Amino acid sequence: MPKVSIVIPSYNRGEFIEATLQSIQNQSFKDFEVIFVDDGSTDNTAQLVKVFCDNDPRFKYFRQENSERAVARSYGLSQASADLLCLVDSDDLWYPNKLEKQIVIMDADPETMLCYASVNRIDMEGAPVKSSPRQHAGFSGYIFFDLLMRNFIPSVTPMFRKLAFKEVGAQVTEFIPYEDWDFWLRFSRLGKFHHIQEPLGEYRLHPGQSVQNVRAEHIEKVTLLVLDNNTKIDISKYLQLSSAKNNFKCVVSEAYSLANLRFAYWYLVAGKVEIAIDRLKKSVLFSNKRFLDYRWYGLGLAYLLKPIFGNFITKFLGSFH
Repeated sequence: MPKVSIVIPSYNRGEFIEATLQSIQNQSFKDFEVIFVDDGSTDNTAQLVKVFCDNDPRFKYFRQENSERAVARSYGLSQASADLLCLVDSDDLWYPNKLEKQIVIMDADPETMLCYASVNRIDMEGAPVKSSPRQHAGFSGYIFFDLLMRNFIPSVTPMFRKLAFKEVGAQVTEFIPYEDWDFWLRFSRLGKFHHIQEPLGEYRLHPGQSVQNVRAEHIEKVTLLVLDNNTKIDISKYLQLSSAKNNFKCVVSEAYSLANLRFAYWYLVAGKVEIAIDRLKKSVLFSNKRFLDYRWYGLGLAYLLKPIFGNFITKFLGSFH
């Protein structure tokens, strides 16, 4: 049985797959298996992956009819034989010491349910792109309350325990493109997380990414579903485990306030300024901390300038994603 199982869901990513698989094959830690789940690709995905499978018995290929990545990930995880599991998308890259660094962390502390690392960003050709602070920021320890504010777990780097996955269960298709956020929130109530500040992989930016093709209305709908799913629950076990002192009601209010701030951003990018200003107002109703938040004032200014500068404001805001 290998030490680590690596699950890769993919749909029509033939132009990036070889680089992704090569970055895994180049790992300094070698005791792993790769479970590649082809989610009904219609390009040359199968041929490219089977070359790796034919030359390296650690690589295994599975195919299913197109069912969305949450289903593909969950199926791949169900096929994993190792006690430590990793997820990576088929357009991202790992640095050679990624597994080696994380295994040291996981072996040292059985109470750590998940280990993740910062990431750098690259473009379609693999050239570096300036990273935003959120790609390098993270929290360690009992981080459920922090994770409610936003998803800071890069999809490139998580390593987690199979025992925890069995308790957490599958990803939820209805939460796409934020199904991973809900997934990590469920994990975070079971034990500690560990954040490695050093970047251990690269996140590729390209037009085909799901989050870049989602309407503001859907982002709002799914965000609220994820928050409802993880706040309207009994967290007494987590409070006992973590000894958290925060008032959960205040934490929830802050989470919904920040969510509405993000909704305002997305609606402004979409050009729906009246809905955007309504969400800015809602964000303050949930938490008056927004009066001290420069982002709240920045979005308010963008709303005021939109009639004057038109699409320039939309493009300017879009550049921050």
